[in-house]
Amino acid sequence: MPSYNPVINSGNHTRLIKAMDKARRGEDLCIAFIGGSITEGYSSTSHDKCYAKLIHDWWVREFPGSNISYVNAGIGGTGSDYGAARVEGDVLKYEPDVVFVDFTVNDADNEFYAETYEGLLRRIIKSSSHPAVVLLFFVQYDSGISAQPHHLEIGRHYDLPCISCVSSIYAKLKDGLIKAAEFTQDMLHPNDRGHAMIAAMAADFLDTIKHEAAAEEAEGPLPAPLGINAWENAKRLQHADTEAVLKGFEKDTKEKEYPADHFRGGWSGKKAGDEIIFKLNCSEISVQFRRTVKRPAPVALAVVDGDEDNAVMLDANFDQDWGDCLSVIPVMRHGCVVTGQTKKDCSPAKYEHSAEALAKYKDTEPQAKEHELKIRIIGTPGELGYTVGEMVSGGPAWHKSEGNDVQAGFELLSVFTA
Repeated sequence: MPSYNPVINSGNHTRLIKAMDKARRGEDLCIAFIGGSITEGYSSTSHDKCYAKLIHDWWVREFPGSNISYVNAGIGGTGSDYGAARVEGDVLKYEPDVVFVDFTVNDADNEFYAETYEGLLRRIIKSSSHPAVVLLFFVQYDSGISAQPHHLEIGRHYDLPCISCVSSIYAKLKDGLIKAAEFTQDMLHPNDRGHAMIAAMAADFLDTIKHEAAAEEAEGPLPAPLGINAWENAKRLQHADTEAVLKGFEKDTKEKEYPADHFRGGWSGKKAGDEIIFKLNCSEISVQFRRTVKRPAPVALAVVDGDEDNAVMLDANFDQDWGDCLSVIPVMRHGCVVTGQTKKDCSPAKYEHSAEALAKYKDTEPQAKEHELKIRIIGTPGELGYTVGEMVSGGPAWHKSEGNDVQAGFELLSVFTA
């Protein structure tokens, strides 16, 4: 009979035991989380009922003599590429003792995201507070899609604890032991009961370690990366971090109003011909921008080193209705311009993180050198001659929002380099 065990890799417990010993002595502790919308708490009725806060509450209950702070760095719709670029400012600056990592439903299960995920984990493991790292694997319950295969391989390589909803909740769902409506409304985000189920699995694992604390293991040296990995030194550049040449673009100087106010700190342009130019010393470049429901919005091109033939399209029109989203598009990998996302290849809405395009450069040894990145607005889809029918045939449909008379701009939020 299946065990439905969520702990698919127990890992080395040394750092967790040290964190628990620190809490027993009454010292301050910091428990941090980084991931996507599930970590952020989407679909819980209040933040106090999301799995991350419930796991933090376990530490508070079990170690009442310690002041245990809480950092939730979950951002909906984002993957480990963004995680690697922001982990320093969003998590590591707080010197966490334990970091829980979730990106299995936002990362694609391919080797590009395996590289960014491994880079993120290496960055956390090597950080100055030497935190324990626990990996959480989530899943799309209707399709079974999850990046767990690649993420688990990496977790085992670094001997990290891995707790999986695939082997537990999803397996029970497939075997008819539970119904999806009991723990999720949209087959992805857990409701209050679903968040409680995830937290309970983590608490059971932590309980085991707490009662076996005497069996502390030696921690070996950090293993070499599984393959080429340029992402452990990734940076996120906004206008406060880098100087750019602005030709029509303007800096967004407004301060964040609340922690999840993510559309801040970048640059914006409005009309065809507006440009922003960066000089970057790196081997990896990704562009982060806002995709908006306030259509029509501009389409831009990202041009590296003047290579107009392989300019990558950046379409700010978002075809969903739940709100604006952060979008990250790789334009250079291991020193090579990522082809296959250009104007001649697709309509604006058709592009995606192409596994085939990115995989071309997986074995190219990255060498950092100076590159010029130019982002230029070329117009709205309508101005470019795209019709709704053409957009539907190529992928998600572009259309103007009914009753929307606001002309959206192109908001460049940041540039990732490594």
